[in-house]
Amino acid sequence: MGRPVYPANQLRGFINTINDLSADLVLQESMNHFNVKYYNQKIEESLIEKDEEKFMKYTNLLKEL
Repeated sequence: MGRPVYPANQLRGFINTINDLSADLVLQESMNHFNVKYYNQKIEESLIEKDEEKFMKYTNLLKEL
């Protein structure tokens, strides 16, 4: 049995879908790294300011990542 042959536009559509998914994953991972850094910074600030509400907010957001 040989490989199935697909029309060119089906292959292009498949490749575009794969590229879109890859870009989405890279973007999601970048946003995740940014948010971890940002939330950790805000947690540090809240500890310095002794702001319990801010501390709880950002620790909960960090846990949700």
